[in-house]
Amino acid sequence: MNRVLLIFLSCLLSGISDGQIQNHTRQEVVDSLFVLLPDVSGTQRVDVLNGLSMELAPRNFDSSFQYAGEALALSEKLNYLFGKGVAVFNTGNSHFFNNDIKDALTKYLEAWRILEPFEPAREIGDLLYQLGSINEYVRNTKKVLNYYSRAAKNYGAIGDSARQVLTYMTLGASYYYKFQALYAIDPIPEEEALAMMDSAIKFNNVTREYFLIPRKEYPWGISAEHVLSNNDNYDGCYYSAKGDHQAARDHYLSILKITEKMADTNFRNGMNGVASSNLSYEYYYFLDSEDSGMYYVKKAEGLLKNTDRYDLYAVPLLNLGNFSRDRGRYKESEMYLMKALNVSDTFLLKVGEIDEPDPNFRLWGLTHMRHFRLGILTSLVALHSETGDFKNALSYQKKLEEEKEQQTRDELTRQIIGLETDYEDEQKRQEIAGMARDIELRQLRLTQARILFAGIGGFLLIAFLISMLWIQRRRSRSDRKAMVLEQKLLRAQMNPHFIFNSLYSIQNFIVTEKSEKASIYLSKFARLVRNILDNSAEEFVPLEKEISTIENYLELQQVRFPGKFEYRIDIADDIDPEILKIPPMLAQPFIENAIEHGIRHRETPGHIGIRFSLRDHTLIFEVEDDGVGRQKAREIEVVMNPEHRSMATSLTRERLANLSRKLKTKIPLEIIDLQNALGQASGTMVRFTIPIF
Repeated sequence: MNRVLLIFLSCLLSGISDGQIQNHTRQEVVDSLFVLLPDVSGTQRVDVLNGLSMELAPRNFDSSFQYAGEALALSEKLNYLFGKGVAVFNTGNSHFFNNDIKDALTKYLEAWRILEPFEPAREIGDLLYQLGSINEYVRNTKKVLNYYSRAAKNYGAIGDSARQVLTYMTLGASYYYKFQALYAIDPIPEEEALAMMDSAIKFNNVTREYFLIPRKEYPWGISAEHVLSNNDNYDGCYYSAKGDHQAARDHYLSILKITEKMADTNFRNGMNGVASSNLSYEYYYFLDSEDSGMYYVKKAEGLLKNTDRYDLYAVPLLNLGNFSRDRGRYKESEMYLMKALNVSDTFLLKVGEIDEPDPNFRLWGLTHMRHFRLGILTSLVALHSETGDFKNALSYQKKLEEEKEQQTRDELTRQIIGLETDYEDEQKRQEIAGMARDIELRQLRLTQARILFAGIGGFLLIAFLISMLWIQRRRSRSDRKAMVLEQKLLRAQMNPHFIFNSLYSIQNFIVTEKSEKASIYLSKFARLVRNILDNSAEEFVPLEKEISTIENYLELQQVRFPGKFEYRIDIADDIDPEILKIPPMLAQPFIENAIEHGIRHRETPGHIGIRFSLRDHTLIFEVEDDGVGRQKAREIEVVMNPEHRSMATSLTRERLANLSRKLKTKIPLEIIDLQNALGQASGTMVRFTIPIF
């Protein structure tokens, strides 16, 4: 990884900022709202419920979600649209603090559709700020600046100048993030890069000018020194990106003066550590003073090692590793680089425990640290290559490639979320526009009917039309709910990671000129997709067809994971698979879990058993694997992919529940953790029974 990109990553990790919504639950505010709740009604009760939901969101997902739901139901009953919009916004916040990015973004967009006519308002400014941040995360870069700009406009219109200028500081950082994202893909033209950094500096200056003037109080209890030190840190990054390293150095030195007398020791040490870390890089590589670089990097390491900001502590450790390698101190370099790698692992495990005021910290902290780990692994590869330890160099190169592949997948997942929610939002807006036109047309017809028929005849006609509309809406809601469930199930079955890996395997066969294997694999992949799409349109399919789909899916997974597992499908003798019919694709999510979370993490080849048997006029369906077990799989996933959230099992449970209601019979589902004779996890078995058709 080149030197310039490492500077970008260092600045991204070092940003200590405040979001516009609370990242802490203020117990005194919660207590006061609880006191008010029994004595208020109507729209006031909606506002109190919304306040409780907002305050509890960072700490208690379930309670926040519950109060938002109560506020939503009451506001709909009262036709209190503003309260409804805020309730939907709070539902989005509940999902956001629960790391459910897709549902958070969906709810934020729904809230924006409701609240847009009520501009300006502080709640709308907060909503737009969150939309800017989360769209930045899912790479909807065209929308980010618009959302932040509109948020600033809302704050300005209601006279909240502090929030307005802090949003301008975020706007400046957004230009920097966009620059970094573009540079990571392909270096951009110098003029375009300079223009981006000039815009970032312009917005940062607006914030600086505001906080240089003494004021009685600032939002969230922050001080002017708090913001100004952050401001200088960002400006240092911007000027470094422009190539003006003298100016970058001056801004980092300014931080040390600003924070010198701050009472907040934690923040002072953290900010001084950030400034010292960045100063070390400027001096060592750009200002021709290696001694100064070493002085400041050691100072940064000393300041940050006793904090819980493991992400910040990793930066001087990486710098120390690289500086030591440059000076030929290879053992010392390896020590620092390994320590940086261990600290980054600790951060990924404990990010949820870190006390940080920015609500977007967990969201961006994980992403930035994963990028930063590429720099650590790259340095370890270079170190072992220089010392002739090619075995370790090859080992770290493999880890580096795995990390890059994982980041590519994560990036694809985020982009898919952005594209899906954009499409769904556009469809919903078109639907609302169509409904508005329909309502206008109906109103015109009703007016004509009143004039034509008058009196009792007109009244009866209106009553009839309203009744029909109500019945139609109820049916429409039911149909839409069923359609949404089907779409979720289909998306769960068409797992984006599985599709991506399958296509990647086909591409690899083509590149390596294995056309025959590519053709076979592509044929199997196409047949599986066709079967899934065909089966998704049917309520019941013959057991024979379902088994064919399962076999095809398992054969594809064996190509993806060669030699990783074997499978066996057993069908009882008293079952006729051509006649017996079952709901399609019930077992596929559990088979996928067996492979991805059980077998995949075994060190030796595993086995998957799929069994069909009959008992008391029901079909017993079992999926058994000898993987690492659910508990171990969860521990591994926390480190490898903490943002992952599996929906397949919950959707299948919901599908079975709907099927039970329809058939008026219970369809039990069991997930059993298997153990060996020593009480150790030895795999997982899923069993459910369904009526025979």
